Amino acid sequence: MKSRRSRFPLTLGLSLAVMLAVAGCSDLPTKPSLGPEDGSSATATDTAIATDTAPAEILGLPILGGGSSSTTTKTKTIGLLGGTISVGNFTVVVPPAALLRTATITVSQPDLAHPVVNLSISPASANRFLLPVLLIADAKPMNPSLLSIASIGYYNPTTGQWETVASSVSLLNITVTAPLWHFSTYRVQGGGKAGW
Repeated sequence: MKSRRSRFPLTLGLSLAVMLAVAGCSDLPTKPSLGPEDGSSATATDTAIATDTAPAEILGLPILGGGSSSTTTKTKTIGLLGGTISVGNFTVVVPPAALLRTATITVSQPDLAHPVVNLSISPASANRFLLPVLLIADAKPMNPSLLSIASIGYYNPTTGQWETVASSVSLLNITVTAPLWHFSTYRVQGGGKAGW
């Protein structure tokens, strides 16, 4: 029979491992699903938190919700642990340690029929990342013949032109992904023209 003293380190170690696993996966694309998340409306908790940052959000822990949304726009507070925001055909993945401070990120797809997304962050000083943030576009609506030449484009407000961003296409997942170092307006494009 083991003594109580020898079981304590094992119990403590297992408890810490479970806590880290739950906190580490809670806001990533691979997080466990607790129910339908269509992002269609803000709850009372989301509204309350959007007006006053909860202490858990400093680290990016979504304990009390942490944002607001509508059918084409979602706003979420992201902390040091990163997080994920999905709207329409676009998902933004902020990796842990990409931000130096807690920031409010807004993802908006103004027209679900067009592959254009507006990304913004507040405060504006947080619009430079220590690690690239991933923009993932679901390209299922795109013409399959254009998928092999698809990319993400960035609208340069200085020149008034769309510029191609280094992108990768997953034919398995039918997605186009680009690492971003700042937020702006982006689109999925095939051959230099807007995707679908």
